[in-house]
Amino acid sequence: MSRTRTRPRLATWLLAIIAAGVVAVAFVVPAVLSSRLEAAVRDDLGGGRVNVRVQGAPWRLLAGSFTVLEVEARDAVINQLPVERLFLRLRETRVDLGRLFRENTLVLASVGGGEGEVTLTRENLERYLSDSKGMQRATVALEGGVITIEGDVRVSELELRARLVGRLVIASPRTLDLHVQELTVSGVEIPREVGALLVASFNPLVNLEGLPLPARIASVAVEGGQATMMVRVDQP
Repeated sequence: MSRTRTRPRLATWLLAIIAAGVVAVAFVVPAVLSSRLEAAVRDDLGGGRVNVRVQGAPWRLLAGSFTVLEVEARDAVINQLPVERLFLRLRETRVDLGRLFRENTLVLASVGGGEGEVTLTRENLERYLSDSKGMQRATVALEGGVITIEGDVRVSELELRARLVGRLVIASPRTLDLHVQELTVSGVEIPREVGALLVASFNPLVNLEGLPLPARIASVAVEGGQATMMVRVDQP
């Protein structure tokens, strides 16, 4: 009789232990992977606040395969460009876990596709123009599809006040150029063709080549003091 009662109890305990293990894996594995991915993305983006979320069956997560991989970063830097917010949502993604844990490096082995956006504020662009493009006392306005830039530029030994009005256009899958529509230097209007040559050193104004994930710019909108790029991640 005692043996008969012991066996159901043992089976119950074994089932409880297995269930507890499954629950632990379901919670612990995503948390550990998200933490390591956040550290890797943070290194690639030069700091900032990074949040990563992964979804998938536990056994797939253990193999580095995610049904959904979401990355959100704020106050990051992409190729010297300060970024207000970056958000990407990738589907059916596989990550090289060996590289992730050994080298703290995010390497995508495959991706089924995805989308997201990159948001820049006028403060981001003012800092970028000053630190990376040599324009001093830069001010930027982003309204109605138009970008207006004012600042001091140096030509030979002269420091001149320049004002540029134009639009952001997609120049390549990962870059935006400033297409000049109007340029004045020290109050004198410069022909558009000459202006395009003068601002050639500014382009590309936005360069996402330093982005650690394979995204291309699909569209750009300029409104309300922000420039927002919609990005796509295509299946290779």
